[in-house]
Amino acid sequence: MYDILLAVVIGVLIGIIAAFFGIGGGVLFVPTLVLFFGLDIKQATGTSLLAIFITAISSTYAYFRQKRIMYSLGVILEFSTIAGTVIGAYLAVVSPSIYLRIAFSIVLIFASLNMIRKALRKTEVKSDEVKMKYNRKNLIWAIIASFFAGIASACLGIGGGVLKVPILCLVLQIPIHYAVATSCFMILITSFSGVLQRGLYGHVVYKYGISLGIGAIAGAQIGARLAKKTKPKILSILFGILLIIVALRLII
Repeated sequence: MYDILLAVVIGVLIGIIAAFFGIGGGVLFVPTLVLFFGLDIKQATGTSLLAIFITAISSTYAYFRQKRIMYSLGVILEFSTIAGTVIGAYLAVVSPSIYLRIAFSIVLIFASLNMIRKALRKTEVKSDEVKMKYNRKNLIWAIIASFFAGIASACLGIGGGVLKVPILCLVLQIPIHYAVATSCFMILITSFSGVLQRGLYGHVVYKYGISLGIGAIAGAQIGARLAKKTKPKILSILFGILLIIVALRLII
């Protein structure tokens, strides 16, 4: 009973962070499941997907109410991402990941610096005042980037908004608040397919996944509200810092 209560409490904290940044939360769920609950890495990653799926339901609903999700764009990019994960899963088996880790870390650091630089240079505006018209000429580049993001996600175990938000912000010039919201919607699709697959392999420990998810439901509502109240410039800078942390974690 104690471990279930602990999982719920931790789920609340991770849910806040996940919804605030528009990430899946796997980068936090997985080490939590290994360190606090003693799961092996296969069970941890599989169980994490269930927690991510539940978290994404809550955060997507919160951003649905804020009317900031770009559904058609999210679906288009998700098809490309899923295609990339098929190749990434194969590469994870047949090739060493060290070179991809280094290359991907460099990309993340480059993306983080660009997000911070653009945030510092832009004049502060409210996201709700921005007309949601992205440059469709860049859509093909976003699709290609999503494909490679899918490869990296499956091969390195890195996913969620850590990959999706920078593509939306830097390639399509989507305002950060809309990028975060759309990322949560995309994660909902990705995690659902992942849970089905990993569940068939017996890699999902449901009591921990559900317990973390229950806590994350409340946390995601809080995180979405905090994101709404955070200025776009500050949110972009904080996300850039998050990317640097993830990049350093990959290298180490």
